Amino acid sequence: MTKQTSFCQTLSNLQHGYSLQELDQLLTEALQASQDTGKVSKVSVTLTIKPNGAGTYKITDDIKSTLPKFEKEATLLFTDGEQQLVREDPRQQKLKLEQVQSSGPIDLKGIPADSKPLIKPLN
Repeated sequence: MTKQTSFCQTLSNLQHGYSLQELDQLLTEALQASQDTGKVSKVSVTLTIKPNGAGTYKITDDIKSTLPKFEKEATLLFTDGEQQLVREDPRQQKLKLEQVQSSGPIDLKGIPADSKPLIKPLN
């Protein structure tokens, strides 16, 4: 009966333990990315095992991760008459807005509950 080879022990031997440290780091990043985005992360390890003669092997690891990203929202831009991109629609009229100085907080307690609104409906 053949004794089982320990995958964990083999990983800890690869690159003098650096491969295992890299996997730990990628796993941590994958968990955080999945938590942040609510999407799937992937971490994969591929071992290439090549006989080297006399009971020795050359083992090369390839460690990869696929982390989810937040979806980027599209930016809506307009073109002016000269095909230049601008943020504001050049066809829309601009409003002349002015800053109004506040005279302090409004006391709503002094307004009777049964008072009529000051705004007249359009007919």
